[in-house]
Amino acid sequence: MTAPIAKDVLASATLHLEVLEEFIGVVRRKLTVTDNAFARDSLTDLLLNLTEQRDGYQALTTLPAAIAV
Repeated sequence: MTAPIAKDVLASATLHLEVLEEFIGVVRRKLTVTDNAFARDSLTDLLLNLTEQRDGYQALTTLPAAIAV
């Protein structure tokens, strides 16, 4: 019973990771074209938050490989 749940969690984490990667790309692109200092600071804060979230999902998606060893 745990295996299907673990598989669902892994699939969900992988999907979230993909979405975060895309969103991080959008934020980085916007940073390169934004001259407004306030907007740049805001986007930089958002980027930091998104990369922290990405790191968490990356750790989660590599967890099964670590457990299998």
